[in-house]
Amino acid sequence: MTSTMTPLDTPRQTTTDAIRPFRFHASDEDLADLRQRIKATRWPEKEPVADFSQGVPLATMQKLARYWTTEYD
Repeated sequence: MTSTMTPLDTPRQTTTDAIRPFRFHASDEDLADLRQRIKATRWPEKEPVADFSQGVPLATMQKLARYWTTEYD
């Protein structure tokens, strides 16, 4: 994998919960591989409840996966 993450500047705070800007780079090959793996997801059966008691609804996760593979840049 050829992705990298680097901080943009040196943190001024010493706490570990400080939010610092960063850059992320992944190769086109890595991104294509990620999209393919998302598309190949084996989804479970639809949950039998209409609320979030069993986690995020299947349809929501499938919609998010479609967004990641077709629209997100």
